[in-house]
Amino acid sequence: MFEGMKSAIHWRFAKKLRNSNPDRAARHLVLAATGRGADVSRARRAVGLLVADKRYSDARMICREHITTGDPSGFWRHYESFVDELASSCRQQEVSGSKIKIALFNDTDFRVNIGCRLTSQGLKQQILDAFPAAEITSIGFNFAAFRKEFPKSTSAGGYELSDIEARLSTAYGEDAVDHITAADFVILQPEGSLDHRTTAEGLATFFTPILTARKLGKPFAVLNGTIPIYEGERSDYLKGFFRELGHVAARDEISAEYYGIEFLADAAFLRISPAPVADRDGCLITTGARNNAEEDVEILKAALKICKAWKLRPVVLTHAVERFSPYEAEIIARGGIFAETASIERAAETISTCRLHIGGRYHMAIFSLLCNVPSLLFDVKTHKNQWLERYSPRITLVHPHTDLDAAAAAVLSGGVSQGHQASTTAEKYVHFLKRAVAEQPL
Repeated sequence: MFEGMKSAIHWRFAKKLRNSNPDRAARHLVLAATGRGADVSRARRAVGLLVADKRYSDARMICREHITTGDPSGFWRHYESFVDELASSCRQQEVSGSKIKIALFNDTDFRVNIGCRLTSQGLKQQILDAFPAAEITSIGFNFAAFRKEFPKSTSAGGYELSDIEARLSTAYGEDAVDHITAADFVILQPEGSLDHRTTAEGLATFFTPILTARKLGKPFAVLNGTIPIYEGERSDYLKGFFRELGHVAARDEISAEYYGIEFLADAAFLRISPAPVADRDGCLITTGARNNAEEDVEILKAALKICKAWKLRPVVLTHAVERFSPYEAEIIARGGIFAETASIERAAETISTCRLHIGGRYHMAIFSLLCNVPSLLFDVKTHKNQWLERYSPRITLVHPHTDLDAAAAAVLSGGVSQGHQASTTAEKYVHFLKRAVAEQPL
């Protein structure tokens, strides 16, 4: 009990000092997350906070401690691989003698979500293939800014630079303008950031990196994202805006067709498929990007029934893993995996041991395709999953009332998944990027 009390005290100190004294806060986080009295859920939150603060050595220390004392679910082994991937990425960021500076807005390469990194790494590789000596600066964003109202409306047709800069700083940080000014080429990656709650003002704010680049005469491009199918004012705004820009591509055909823009299949498809695995006894279980906890738990329950019927190990690999914590002991007892994240390489190894994927995650369904694993993919408030079913015969779209037993039987009786045209897609990305710069000279 005394050890547990000490862990709780360290946790409180860490939260109190995180903004004012990050170094001391990090030490308290490590102490709160390790030792005999460390609460598992607190340790998992602590390592997440350290990763968010880019304190990778401290995060790895926690992982090592828990791996040494016992890691029956594989949570910490998978998480450690993620920490190592991030640390390695930081060391490789600087490029000597770069000939072109690229500002990449909304880069998702450092997120806990495996799918975000999968698509971001694919896009970055194509940028480097198009411009081998490029130096890429990654800029994240503030989701709340797309709900904020600004004085001006989107109906005016154009914006004053001061208004654009105000929106840009709110959404992407005070140094966002400096990043664009220093860049030779500005790229915005919409990814899955926009949804039906985003207002017309929010859309204008989201696209401020491109508005700024255009005002400053910088080459720009928008690609590797899904644009929701809006109606009315938002639809009219985006269709007109994209028509003016001319260098916009969506990663799904539904968005591309609706807005009259180019289609480039999701950059997640550009990853080289891992080597085939003969012994497959797992079932990958994921959540839905826009699901609530209750909806995700229903998916888990249905997936566990399939696992029992087909004698498959449950393999939980999802950012929303805490939603499944009441079932962790059962998953471990079945010889399964219960993990929040992993490096792309470790995730590929784990997914490749599965025979089936059940869940709502778009990018994890793509990752499963790369690993020759078919998916029963839930339709979860986004047309991305609908497009994916259209794109691949190994994706079966399901709903809460679908007969999953029958669907699983049909999918598992199928053959090996068909290969995808990664090389052709890669060539299209490189051509698109080079064309965007060529038609807007540096």
